[in-house]
Amino acid sequence: MRHAARIATLGALVSAGLFAGALTPTAQAAFGPETFEAGTCVNHTCTYASIEANPAEAVTQAASHPAWGITKFTMKASGSNAGEALRRIRVDVPPGLAANPEAPMPKCSVAQFNSNPKGCPASSEVGTTEMEATLEVEHGIPLPLPTLTGTVYNLQAPSGLPLDFGINVEPAGALVTPVRLFLEGHVDWSGDYHEYFEINEVPREAGATVLGLTVNRPLSVSMSKLNFNGHTGGDFLTLPSVCSSTTTSHLELESYAGEITHMETHTPAGVDGCGKVPFEPTVEVTPEPAASDQPDGATTVVRVPQNAGSGEINTADIQDAHVTLPEGLTLNPAAAHGLEACSAAQIGIGTRNPVSCPAGSILGSVVLETDLPPGSLTGNVYLASPGGGPITGPPFTIYLVAQNTNLDVSVRLQGLVTPNPTTGRLEVTFANNPQLPFSELRLTLNGGAHAPLANPLVCGSANTEALFAPFTTGELTALLPTPFVTTGCPTPLPFALSQSTQSANATAGAYSSYTFNLARGDGNQYLGKVSTTLPAGLVGEIPKVTLCGEPQAQAGTCGAPSQIGTATAQVGAGTEPYPFTGPVFLTGPYAGAPYGLSIPIHAAAGPFDLGNVVTHATIGVDPHSGRVIATTTDLLTIFKGVPLRLRNISVAINRPNFLFNPTNCGPLATESTLTSTFGATQGLASPFQVGNCDALAFKPSFKVSTSAKTSKANGAGLQVNLLQGVHEANIKSVVASLPKQLPSRLTTLQKACPEATFAANPVNCRALGSEVGTATVATPVLPQELTGSAYLVSHGGAAFPDLDLVLEGDGGVRVILTGNTNIKAGVTTSTFASIPDVPVSSFVLNLPVGPHSVLTANGSLCAKPLLMPTTITGQNGAVVKQSTRISVSRCPVEIVSHRVVAHKLILKIKTFAAGRISVKGRNLKTVSRRLGKASTVTLKIPLSRGGLKALRKTRHKHHRLKVRVRVGFVPKQKGESSSAASATVKFK
Repeated sequence: MRHAARIATLGALVSAGLFAGALTPTAQAAFGPETFEAGTCVNHTCTYASIEANPAEAVTQAASHPAWGITKFTMKASGSNAGEALRRIRVDVPPGLAANPEAPMPKCSVAQFNSNPKGCPASSEVGTTEMEATLEVEHGIPLPLPTLTGTVYNLQAPSGLPLDFGINVEPAGALVTPVRLFLEGHVDWSGDYHEYFEINEVPREAGATVLGLTVNRPLSVSMSKLNFNGHTGGDFLTLPSVCSSTTTSHLELESYAGEITHMETHTPAGVDGCGKVPFEPTVEVTPEPAASDQPDGATTVVRVPQNAGSGEINTADIQDAHVTLPEGLTLNPAAAHGLEACSAAQIGIGTRNPVSCPAGSILGSVVLETDLPPGSLTGNVYLASPGGGPITGPPFTIYLVAQNTNLDVSVRLQGLVTPNPTTGRLEVTFANNPQLPFSELRLTLNGGAHAPLANPLVCGSANTEALFAPFTTGELTALLPTPFVTTGCPTPLPFALSQSTQSANATAGAYSSYTFNLARGDGNQYLGKVSTTLPAGLVGEIPKVTLCGEPQAQAGTCGAPSQIGTATAQVGAGTEPYPFTGPVFLTGPYAGAPYGLSIPIHAAAGPFDLGNVVTHATIGVDPHSGRVIATTTDLLTIFKGVPLRLRNISVAINRPNFLFNPTNCGPLATESTLTSTFGATQGLASPFQVGNCDALAFKPSFKVSTSAKTSKANGAGLQVNLLQGVHEANIKSVVASLPKQLPSRLTTLQKACPEATFAANPVNCRALGSEVGTATVATPVLPQELTGSAYLVSHGGAAFPDLDLVLEGDGGVRVILTGNTNIKAGVTTSTFASIPDVPVSSFVLNLPVGPHSVLTANGSLCAKPLLMPTTITGQNGAVVKQSTRISVSRCPVEIVSHRVVAHKLILKIKTFAAGRISVKGRNLKTVSRRLGKASTVTLKIPLSRGGLKALRKTRHKHHRLKVRVRVGFVPKQKGESSSAASATVKFK
């Protein structure tokens, strides 16, 4: 952007008007300009009138280099008010009209100009001035002067000025001293960057000869014209590249009395020929470094060929610029370390306030090459928050500042960075730019670990693409794409993450916390999905947690009662990724799984507050091992257009008294299957082991019962009950052998469900007659009991069908316990060899009688004790062996033996349960007994008084007294059936 160049041009054009103002009479009846003209011409004699008569006199070709820049300034008729003498003159020229102060011509020093302007190099002369004026003599009598002429010199500008001109007006007539003025050139960088020129402290008087004496007298100027040579030192002047029917310049005058007047002028010929103006900018983005997936302090260079000095039409200025960075070159979250934002007030666009952006908001450096000396305009690019508050999402605002305080030029632009929400590809836009001619803009972003950009993951060549709109048409034009090459990728692209776990307490069965970590190195494929299976036996007590429901789980706004841990994610390329943390909430059923996780991580870093990044995971249970499986369903790789470039995930389940350690001290593992965004997979395992298993108690209670009520049609039933106390070693296996009195039922075994049918859906086995019972399990890790069915499942071949238990709980938890069956010599043995390492409060297996009963009866089940050899092994290796006695319900009371001794009946009675025995019979006294358990008792029942009489009668007749005795039994347990037995005895 040739700010100084413009200033020079404007200064040249304004200089004539300023000079005219400088010589404005000190006594004016009406202060202010009468006429004001400004334009570009092929000769220095042109005026508005001559241009209207001959339009060819005006130079109107957009972006061309006119031969002359002309301004003409006349004042209103003078009066006699010395208080209105002119003090300051300012001329503002049209935006885009520029001069080249660095054209190949020397400059004159201020000291030389003050001492002897004619000693300045002739090549520093940039224009001439013409003036009509009068001197005021005694009593306000005007003395006309001949037309005054002068020379304009290009001076070495002092610090704080981009451009300075010296105007030397030669004396003539009564004017005997030269008038020397300084024309200061500025850029209105608080507005539209047009150039303006000022003369301050205009002298009130000039040296004159009056009546033979040299005295200072007020000087009144009626007309001043500045002729600026547009080809001085080459192509010194350049027209705007915006076509219009006219251009407008402004004149401002201020008197010593403080009165300010304005006038604007509109040229009779504007700017045209925009179709002839060339526009061939280029954009190139160069990586530094070029290695894939690394932080990148990339350099963007915009070049605009300038034709100044060649006599050709110059290039058009850039109105709008849209640069799309190469695919994969995206924002780097690691840049958030120490990052700050600059507010609109701190950047001060539209003001002349100094830039006060914090150092932490600097994203890179800027060098703007104009017609000023190389490297004169430098500055920074800043991250912006125009409102001063948190940055909540794209598009992201940036500020660009290139300035030089010594030249009083400060270019301040606002741009937008818009990432593609799906790919993160960046579009950088600077729209509605001022007309700022420049040859090169070089923007270099900060490098190192906190660079704002990161290179593509995939190597190869991608393109920088751009759409630029020139001021000539305002229409976007596609530039030729330029390559951006990323290097250093292995082939194939690796996907080799590392996994580790930590546990706070390694004591078996104890409460503990557990941390799971995944780490991804630079250059690895991005992580898309994680499925992790926890070590067997590492389970949580879900009833202790208030499950988070929807829509809170989806939004990540669950409450503290649902929190079971914390999560940390480190994101960004390079050695210093940015860490974010958030809670881990346990939810109800999610995505078809019985439970879920909601992990909201607040994406707040530095000046950014992008809201919650909510990751969801399903929590399921392996149906055979009981191991907990956590699977992410929406692991984000990009959020609000910012690729996360995930480097580390750490999830800590640390809710107090929630997570149980296993009770098996053997080597275990956390096993994960990772899937990349490219579809690659990786399996990982981390060792896990607890100790002190021997210290765990193992006292399971195992009871079995059946019913004496059996039949050939409905077979026999069996019920197994298992109880276990808290904080014991969990059960690993159970082996039990049924007595021969309870053999397997062949007709039911033949209806076993095929393995494929069972695997597809166990429910389909019911229609085949394979469902033989039910099971119920209560566990402290689930809020409700698991219930389900027992199926006979055939695996083909000569093997006997398995007895498989399918248990299901609230939310869809399913556990399948496989019981291998073996039948030998009529004895059925069931082995549940792989019971999950999960605490069980109670277990009930019911194999009922019925058409599909799995057992039948071999003789009476009450005839003798039914014993079931049982081996129960704990996860800690402890073994309980017992000969479990099967309790037989509905066994009738039994008269084992009876005999008569004298006048008493002695009965030996057997019961199979606790209850009340009563013995009755004609001629017998009634006797009863309460039994606290199944027992065999002997009762003595004497004859009643009537019985004794009857006995005497029978003896008299030499007969025996026959008595029918009935034994009744009422069981203590409700629901059990009463029973009776009878016998006939004889008394002698």
